[in-house]
Amino acid sequence: MIEYVPHSGEPEAMNYPVVICDTCRKQIVGEGLAVWRIKLRVKDEPRQHTPLYTTHKRECEQALHSQLNGQYSLDENWIDFSEEIDVFLKQLSKNLNRSLVDDPAGL
Repeated sequence: MIEYVPHSGEPEAMNYPVVICDTCRKQIVGEGLAVWRIKLRVKDEPRQHTPLYTTHKRECEQALHSQLNGQYSLDENWIDFSEEIDVFLKQLSKNLNRSLVDDPAGL
């Protein structure tokens, strides 16, 4: 999750946007993941997906998957997806200036 966090240091006291781990609630610095699940479609069901989560790798990631299994069970046709947080943020930034509707190739 992206949150504004207060910081009282130099050059000035401000609130800064940071990525917070949805498992341990600490800032993700360096390695992290954006995680979500998508449900396989059956016949004419609408597309379903979970909210997007951010997490540290390893222990926090495993705990998040355990939590997701309660509501979005892999046994009920939910599939895991994840992206390195730095790659995800680059893609997000790129998409601020282009519409996927206007780019059918998705490039």
